[in-house]
Amino acid sequence: MAIPLIPTLVMTIEVVNIVLLLGLLYVYVGSYRKVKSEFTMGLIFFISAFLVKSVVLLATLRLIFRFLDEISDTRGAPIFLILVNLIECAGLVILLRISWE
Repeated sequence: MAIPLIPTLVMTIEVVNIVLLLGLLYVYVGSYRKVKSEFTMGLIFFISAFLVKSVVLLATLRLIFRFLDEISDTRGAPIFLILVNLIECAGLVILLRISWE
């Protein structure tokens, strides 16, 4: 049985997002240890929330794609998931690059 391309692509992008979020968490925790800023603590909570969202989404994507296949003949929703994940990934790359400096 072949692995479906779109679900695999969405899950791969989500794994990349998780890695980027872990990188951001590493940067912000290191920064917080030096500065002890409330703003940095807020960023840590913000990134943690995104990380939980990404882990939960990754854990449930297979069920989501199964559900979409059962209720719809179109492939529009999975393509939408790819676009949303790619946009999130681009934003995280930019944020990590800026934060790393």
